[in-house]
Amino acid sequence: MKKLVLIVASLAVLAMAALLAPPLLEDPGRVVIDIGRWRLEMSALVLVGLVLALWIGLALVIGLVRLPGRALRRARAARGRRQLENGFLALAEGDWPRAERQLQRALNHQPSTAGYLAAARAAEGQSDPEGRDRWLELADARFGRRHFATGLARARMLVGEGRASDAIVVLERLHLKKPTHQGVLRLLLQAYQDAGRWRDLRLLTPALYKADIVDARRRDELAVHAGVRELEQTEHVAALESAWRALPRRQRSQRDLILAYARRASELGRSALAGAQLKRLLEETPDTEALRVYALVEAGDRPGRIRDCKRWLQAHPDHAGLHLALGMMLLDERDYDQAREHLEKAVARQPDGDAYALLGRILDRSGRLEAAAQCYRNALRIKSGRGAEPLPPPDPADGGELESS
Repeated sequence: MKKLVLIVASLAVLAMAALLAPPLLEDPGRVVIDIGRWRLEMSALVLVGLVLALWIGLALVIGLVRLPGRALRRARAARGRRQLENGFLALAEGDWPRAERQLQRALNHQPSTAGYLAAARAAEGQSDPEGRDRWLELADARFGRRHFATGLARARMLVGEGRASDAIVVLERLHLKKPTHQGVLRLLLQAYQDAGRWRDLRLLTPALYKADIVDARRRDELAVHAGVRELEQTEHVAALESAWRALPRRQRSQRDLILAYARRASELGRSALAGAQLKRLLEETPDTEALRVYALVEAGDRPGRIRDCKRWLQAHPDHAGLHLALGMMLLDERDYDQAREHLEKAVARQPDGDAYALLGRILDRSGRLEAAAQCYRNALRIKSGRGAEPLPPPDPADGGELESS
């Protein structure tokens, strides 16, 4: 910019000289200066030349006087840049003490927000919270309190320390300032997970999608996961019902959320709360996990649930989950013969630890001790990741035939 000003000024002087030169050559004029008994006479051109020469001379003298100071400042600035670069390199290498020393030396000569934030990171790496806060305050002082970059750095360090709740306070304030800032949103996502703030995480998913941090599929997965964890951490029935009603209608039809709601209701002693939701889910397609939960709903309408499962079984006669659910409910109804029949079909189609354990109870009651013991062993084998072994053949005197897998 200075060079441009000098060029423009020089061109203006040349233009003026070109305009004034012809008249001055014809009549150079006369300048008389009286100082006491002294009189100085000269032409106007000579006066102008003397003034210019004096100005140039003074500029040269001032430049020479300032030259050592300028050279010293340049040397200090170059040294500060080297120290700043060395500090950043040490920071990248994880050499925290050296990084802080180099950065401090550089910042003594030239304050820099980036340098203060880097020094705070170095202090953080040395587990020096007081030093970190001191550097952050210096960074804040350059732009006023609650500077955005300083707040983001502070939040990142708090998350790294495991102080998610403290970080959330800072990040939510920053989120209000810049709702689509990716750095803030990513840290909020991590902090909400670390703090178990699942409702807040679920409500954050639209902003994550809008900021292009996640795609639509991942957004929906995050929302469902957060909803499941939100339901799981409810402490009483009223809180569970409130959390369920707070979910969007579209999410309340999701399989994982329905199962989480049903499981938590069962754990709180009110399994009937989710009976209607489970039934609607199973009307669409039989689901083994949902059928297990459906079979454990409170006994009030067990006969109706048995009829539902038998009706679904007509459309899906080989579904192992339906046979297991029927075996569980018929066993609770003490209909041992039908329960055994369905449990035998369940383990024949898909060996399952729970089905073998229940079948072992029935065989134990009927005196088939060897077969019951093998059922219990199979239940343990399946739970440990091994395959089931065939059951011993039934005693002819038993009058029945037991299927094996």
